[in-house]
Amino acid sequence: MKLNYSFSKREIALILILILVLVGLLYYRFVYLNISGQVDQYDTADLEAQIQLEQLQLIEWEKMQAEIDEIGKVSTSSLETYDNQKSEINLLNDIFEPVIRYNFSFEKPVATGDTVRRNVKVDFTAIDYKSALEIITQLHNSRYRVLIHDINVTSGDLTADYLAALATEALTDQKAMTQLKKQVNALMASNLEVDPYVMKVYNGEPLTEAPETEPPTEEPLPEELEGQEMPQETVLAGGGVIEDESGEAVMEEGGTVETLEDGTIVAPRPAETETASETESESETETEPPVKTLENCLVNVSMTMTFYETAYGAESLDGLIIAETKEPAA
Repeated sequence: MKLNYSFSKREIALILILILVLVGLLYYRFVYLNISGQVDQYDTADLEAQIQLEQLQLIEWEKMQAEIDEIGKVSTSSLETYDNQKSEINLLNDIFEPVIRYNFSFEKPVATGDTVRRNVKVDFTAIDYKSALEIITQLHNSRYRVLIHDINVTSGDLTADYLAALATEALTDQKAMTQLKKQVNALMASNLEVDPYVMKVYNGEPLTEAPETEPPTEEPLPEELEGQEMPQETVLAGGGVIEDESGEAVMEEGGTVETLEDGTIVAPRPAETETASETESESETETEPPVKTLENCLVNVSMTMTFYETAYGAESLDGLIIAETKEPAA
C-alpha cells in the first residue's frame, strides 16, 4: 500500500486554518482566561482610596514640616531640667538691662512630684508704662516656662523731670551718661518724644548758654559841650528826677515833659500808676504742673515670677524643698 498521497493546495490551506484556530483556542484557554481571572482578583476602588489617602498624608506632612520650620521664628517656652537657675538669671539680666533699676529676690525651689517651682520676686522702675509692659511681655514670651502674677504698678516722678536731672548730671558723670543713653534709647524704641535739652546731651552737642548782659556804655558828648559842666540829676524814691539848679522840676517815669513860662521843666506824675505788687502778680503767672499719668511718669512695678522646671532626669536634687502631698482619707 503506497502512502504517496499529496495534498492539494486547498487541503493545505484548510490545515493551516485549523492550526491557527487551535492556537487561538489554546491562547484563549490558558493565557487570556488566566490573566482575566487574576485582574478580577484586584479591587481597583481600594487602590484609588489608598492613593487618595497617600496624597492626604503627603499634604499633612508638608504642613507639619512648614510648622517645624517656623518654630525658630516663633517664641515658645520649654520646661527645663532642674537646676536651671544660672540660665534664668542670665535671661533676667538681659531682659531688665534697659530699665532704670531692678532688684531680684530668689526663693528656694519647691518640688511637687516631678514639677519644680521657683518663685522670684522682682521690683523694677521703667521710664514709662509702655517700657514696663514691654519688659513683662518679654518675660511672658521667654524660652523658659514662667508664670507672672501679683503685679502691682505705681507711678513715680515725671519722666521729663527725671531725664532733665539725669542729663545735667551726665555732663560731669560718665555713669549718668551711660544711664541717660539707655533711657533715651528705650524712649526712642517706643517712638516717644524726648526733650531737646536731653537730646543735646545725649548726642554730645554743645549747649547754648544765655548771653551775659553787658553794662550800658556812655555815649560820647558832642565836641561843643566838651569841658562844660552838665547839671546833675537826683533820682527820687518814686522814680522822679529833680534838676539840682531849680529844685522844682520833677519828672516821673511815663510822664510828659512840660516847660513853664519861667523856664522850669516839669514832668507831671501820671494820673494812675500800677503798684509794684500788682505788676509782680501779673508778670509772675503760675503754671499748673502737668497731671501725672502712667504715660508721662516713671513706673514702679513689683511682681512675682514663678519659673517651672522638671526634676525628671536631674543630676542632683540638692536644695529642693519636697512638698508633702496629703492623701485623701479613706
